[in-house]
Amino acid sequence: MKLIRNAIGISKLILILLLLVAAIVGAVLSYMWTMGYYVSLELRLPEAPTVTITNVTFDPQDSTSFNLTLLNPSLAPSSAIVTEITVSTEDGNLHDDIGTYPTLGELSIAESKTFKCFWNWANYTDENINIHVFVEDGSGATFQSKTPLVELVITDVVFNSTISITHFNVTVQNSASSVTYVNLTDITVDTETVQNVTPSLPYTLQPNASVSLTCSLNWTDYQGGEVTVKVDTLQGYAAYYTQVTPEPVVLTITDVLFNTTDTTRFTVTVQNNAFSPTHVDVTGITVKVNEITQEITLNVSLPYVLHPNSTITFECLWDWTDYQDMAVTITVDTQQGFEISYVQTIPGE
Repeated sequence: MKLIRNAIGISKLILILLLLVAAIVGAVLSYMWTMGYYVSLELRLPEAPTVTITNVTFDPQDSTSFNLTLLNPSLAPSSAIVTEITVSTEDGNLHDDIGTYPTLGELSIAESKTFKCFWNWANYTDENINIHVFVEDGSGATFQSKTPLVELVITDVVFNSTISITHFNVTVQNSASSVTYVNLTDITVDTETVQNVTPSLPYTLQPNASVSLTCSLNWTDYQGGEVTVKVDTLQGYAAYYTQVTPEPVVLTITDVLFNTTDTTRFTVTVQNNAFSPTHVDVTGITVKVNEITQEITLNVSLPYVLHPNSTITFECLWDWTDYQDMAVTITVDTQQGFEISYVQTIPGE
């Protein structure tokens, strides 16, 4: 019985030793297999220099650039000379005028370097772009990345000559899908910058928010034409809106009469043309003589509503006795901001 137990114990010990030997042999074979794979890789290393793009980042608060990290692998045969970075976009365009900081140049073996690439991607938000890196006498790299979504939209522009020719309204919206806020900094009409905006600029516009801006600008010269309103931001994004403004208001002084039999008054006849798109509210008449401007008292209550295809003759109370034979500039003002002038020499005795 004792001999049986000894035999069983010896058998177990032998089994354990066999398993241990098998594990060691397996580990050695596995190591040799793995080393053989890497040796084969070493034997097939590229002879020309190459680089790898390891990271691309876009800062949604700065649409004028992106960061690009390049690596010259440790198994590379030599240093790599990076010569150019280009970007291709979904519209089929290739953007090759891209500056960098630091400037492009040599990457040593196993060296990694991050470049700031100056390219304005504001018009390519939420798009897949391909970044191409070129290496002198070697193999470059291509990397696809997606830009952040920032969507700034002008939802409405109102030019209303019935209210005012000296201001207009713009409504701007930052989409709910935008990943960041923007700071509105400038508004232009065609190439003319609006100097006075309410609320004042810069104005912070959060995602899923909109604002109505009142822009002080005399747009008389833009009447009856197509204009482009542009809103710029500190981050480099911009929004555009094309609008046709109302037809011109044609306001004319058709006659001025100084009657020599009564030097205490004169008359001014004003016409609002039949083709004018709106009425005007006459708010006053002034005369300028000898570089002095004087407000004139009229025979009607002001403001006076002058409809299209209408004419009004104002009797102006002003003693012009001392200004005979002098040139006088007569100006009619309106509530909407329209202003017309008429120059005439005051008759003498």
